[in-house]
Amino acid sequence: MRAGELREILEFQELQRVKDETGAVDNEYVKILTTRAAKRKLTAVVNKDGVNASEQFIGNMIVFQVRYNRLINENQQVIYKGLPYSIQLIDRPYYDLNTYIITLKKKND
Repeated sequence: MRAGELREILEFQELQRVKDETGAVDNEYVKILTTRAAKRKLTAVVNKDGVNASEQFIGNMIVFQVRYNRLINENQQVIYKGLPYSIQLIDRPYYDLNTYIITLKKKND
């Protein structure tokens, strides 16, 4: 992966217990890491007749390639262009151990 491909900015957040000014404890997302990523294209799944079987899911799923960072895990959410996404899959390819392939799904909050 070349540095010029990393055009997108992702913010990784983790759910943590936080005290507010009154002392009440609440769960909220706290920023853990901001990193650059390369957006990968999804291939449509079609059957033998050429009908796209996953067309309703393509808009909700995005695949990114990021550099390896030990802070990234599947229990986090990602903010991309101001919208929250949940991490569905983190794959570390055998041919490039310095990167992660991360599949994100848009949250319906």
